[in-house]
Parts: sequence; C-alpha cells; structure tokens
Amino acid sequence: MVLGINLLVGGFVVTILTVGQAPLFPFMLSQPLNSSTVLGLILTLVGFCLLCAGFILVVYYDRERSWFLGEIEKSTKIKNRKIRVRTAHDILEELVEDKKKD
Repeated sequence: MVLGINLLVGGFVVTILTVGQAPLFPFMLSQPLNSSTVLGLILTLVGFCLLCAGFILVVYYDRERSWFLGEIEKSTKIKNRKIRVRTAHDILEELVEDKKKD
C-alpha cells in the first residue's frame, strides 16, 4: 500500500512537471508522447493498481486476523475445557464433607 502511494504521487509529480496541468488522459491526445509523459502515466497507473490491491489485502488480512483471534478466545474459555477448575472453597467443602463422614 505504501509503495502504491509513493508511485501514485511520483506519477502525479512527473505528469504535472512535464505537462504543466493535472489531467492525465486529455493531454495524451493533445501532446506528443515522449518518455517523461509515458513514465508519468505508467507510474500513476501502477501506483493506483498497487494502492487498490493494498486496500483489498488490508481488508482480507484483517478479517482473517479477527477470525483467528475469535478462535483463540473460544479455546481459552474455562467452560469449554474438559478439566474442572477447583477453587479453594470447593476443596475446603470436600474436606469438611469427608470429616463429617468419618
């Protein structure tokens, strides 16, 4: 995503410095093609594509991360465990009941 932003801004800067105006496609018809105008156009298009791909990947990996964290949270809940967690109060009650039986 950062690379896309850098290329997009670089393409805009090259285009504006070369042509002297901001619109990209209208100047292609009125100006002859030279290496700097083509470079500006290529940098702008590649930057825009990388920026879009970066946003799509950010959303994809964020959803995957949230699913993974949800699974970790499910597995760490005490009620889902097979082992029963005994508190000190439960242990003392069992000892008292054992003493009463004797």
